[in-house]
Amino acid sequence: MRGFPTIFVTFVLCLNIQAQNVTTANYGNARTNANLSESVLIPATVTPASFGKLFSLSVDGQIYAQPLYMQNVAIPGHGTHNVLFVATMHNTIYAFDADLASTPLWSVNLGPSVPTSNYSSDIGDYTDIAPENGILSTPVIDETTGTLYAVAATFESGRHLYRLHALDTGSGQEKFGAPCIINAEVAGIGDSSTNGRLPFDASQHLQRPALLLVNGAVYVAFGSHGDAVPFHGWIVSYSARNVQQQLGVFNASPDGGGGSFWQSGRGLSADESGNIYAVSSNGDTDGQTNFSDSVLKLTPGNLAVSDWFAPFNFQFLSDMDDDLGASGAVLVEGTSYLITGGKQGVIYLLDRTNLGHIGANDAQVLQTVDTNSFGIFNMALWNRPDGALLYLHTANSTVQAWKLNNGTLGTQPVASSMKGFNIPFQGMTLSANGVMAGTGILWVLASAAYPLPSHAVLHAYNAEDMSELWNSDMMPSNLVGAWVKFVNPTVANGKVYVPTGGNQLLVYGVNTTDGSNTSPVITGIVNAASYADGPVAPGEIVAVFGQNLGPDDLAVGTYNQSGIMDSQLAATQVTFNGIPGPLIYTSGGEIAAIVPYEVAGAEQIAIQVAYNGQVSLIQNVPAATAVPGVFSADASGSGPGAILNSDYSLNTPDNPASRGDIVVVYATGGGQTDPPATTGAITDVATSLAAETSVTVGGQLATVLYAGNAGGEVAGAIQLNLRLPAGVTGTVPVVVTIDGHSSQATTTVSVQVP
Repeated sequence: MRGFPTIFVTFVLCLNIQAQNVTTANYGNARTNANLSESVLIPATVTPASFGKLFSLSVDGQIYAQPLYMQNVAIPGHGTHNVLFVATMHNTIYAFDADLASTPLWSVNLGPSVPTSNYSSDIGDYTDIAPENGILSTPVIDETTGTLYAVAATFESGRHLYRLHALDTGSGQEKFGAPCIINAEVAGIGDSSTNGRLPFDASQHLQRPALLLVNGAVYVAFGSHGDAVPFHGWIVSYSARNVQQQLGVFNASPDGGGGSFWQSGRGLSADESGNIYAVSSNGDTDGQTNFSDSVLKLTPGNLAVSDWFAPFNFQFLSDMDDDLGASGAVLVEGTSYLITGGKQGVIYLLDRTNLGHIGANDAQVLQTVDTNSFGIFNMALWNRPDGALLYLHTANSTVQAWKLNNGTLGTQPVASSMKGFNIPFQGMTLSANGVMAGTGILWVLASAAYPLPSHAVLHAYNAEDMSELWNSDMMPSNLVGAWVKFVNPTVANGKVYVPTGGNQLLVYGVNTTDGSNTSPVITGIVNAASYADGPVAPGEIVAVFGQNLGPDDLAVGTYNQSGIMDSQLAATQVTFNGIPGPLIYTSGGEIAAIVPYEVAGAEQIAIQVAYNGQVSLIQNVPAATAVPGVFSADASGSGPGAILNSDYSLNTPDNPASRGDIVVVYATGGGQTDPPATTGAITDVATSLAAETSVTVGGQLATVLYAGNAGGEVAGAIQLNLRLPAGVTGTVPVVVTIDGHSSQATTTVSVQVP
């Protein structure tokens, strides 16, 4: 099984350049609140002297939705731009140039917003959101069709309506049959039902959770107006290509009441197979038709309940208004873990392949951890090979990091901020350069004081020790202004986009006021497949991150007449102990280069970048004989691997290999080959790895049929032909060990379940 087209590994590598698009809330359907493609904003560049407010963008209302970001969007009449999409409570969506203080590229209003004085409840006027409700939830973008989906609340001729819109990202024009008025009905005898039918009432519900797009369907979830009865939890799905086509409807309490979906704005989650996860809040629970205060696993399409969990004290939670559904579900990618937490302040670690229903004292739960405080409304997760870090903040507490290792959360946080604050309704974003140590920042958008209203403060914490790097109150020029609850700042491509309640979107970044420093700056060097830092090996493909490394636009490497990949590209060069390395691509923030085989035997490798005649400081990195990393299909370093089935189709959870079948795993960092490979050359003959190689699949040894350079690829890209262990099924980790050095354990292969 050799000779797959030569563009495969290069294509996977180049996905890194596009990875900073933020097209959905919480940075992906796992809802981790983590952008792991940020190389500019690291602790070294976020200091009071170097970081601050760059400019602001004016809008027509409060911003409760997380801003979305896309690179290289073609705008008719305006050229191509990096675009920031901002939705307001006045029902307007704006497309701004993400890098300039300028007027919108386009904007569109989606109808008259709802004055919040129109909402009333048994506890008085609804004042949690004021003065208007419009686009409250975060929209979602389909990159493949260039479509932004948003839900707008309107009040027209005395009637409350919700509409699903589908806007072209380049022009703002409606498409795919949009807009569509959201209506729904289910069988039931619960609150507000008539003759065994329960209709959706737009006047009684808020569309708070972010929209979810998965497998060609858009999912829209609803909760209550401050628990004003009658209310239910609703989820409605529509075809992304024809929004007039309703695909499914789910109601959490058709034979009772309550069960709202609000999740503090966090979107519904979805796993690799498209299963939907939602967490409901107060109401009736019987485990048959009513599922309040429950974690729900719903089948895609028809939204049937396939599994569920409710805490043993669900009735107490409901009676005390301690919503389980306050923070939604966070999926730990590469595992079967699901994490959630609610107002009671308890963290739940669940197995999403067996949620367990209701059990005495939560015996079916993998783990519960009581934070001994009130209110988990938001979380962020940094999924790392040495153990995932979970970040949260509860009332009157510090900001904390909890470690998940080997399926267990510690009973105490591993790090806490020095100072805490009262209100637990903060926005939260984790940014890092993959899993590389020393690059993580936790951004927290919090209220400055209690009681509310208060101005907001943006905090930047070192994500490993929770020391505070910077906050917006340190200098008057960096102040945020009016605060809104639960809204997460968007971190993308070296900037932090901060929504406010003062009709402004603020943009923060590294200050470059004099423009004099244009020398290349290296901020990280990692294995290009795993994103692990540490030693480098001869022939390893590495990713070099930083600033001013190359041209603004991506340049992709070429081969010379001798079939050798060029070591100088777009005025960029990377040297390893003074030897130029072949360049797969270069850009201002990232380079993919190959460590020359000629450095073999060195104990340390000096790495330096030159661009346009200027050079970076030398970064000294330890050397090793091999540093294996397995490529992932989406270039994230985790999740489904860049692995081919025996028919050369890409292995995915929806396209698994057969048990005992042969698969091809693509990796790098294998070290020298036998016979020796030529640096930068395309390998057209079998060259086996010189060092001892083994592979485990799901913890079991696989039979290695071939381990060497990938045919038709540049030397340094390796492939391993494996026969899968006969007893392994499901989606499991693949770990490659070469000369005693192992790859990351977060890349997976899927094997058919009997």
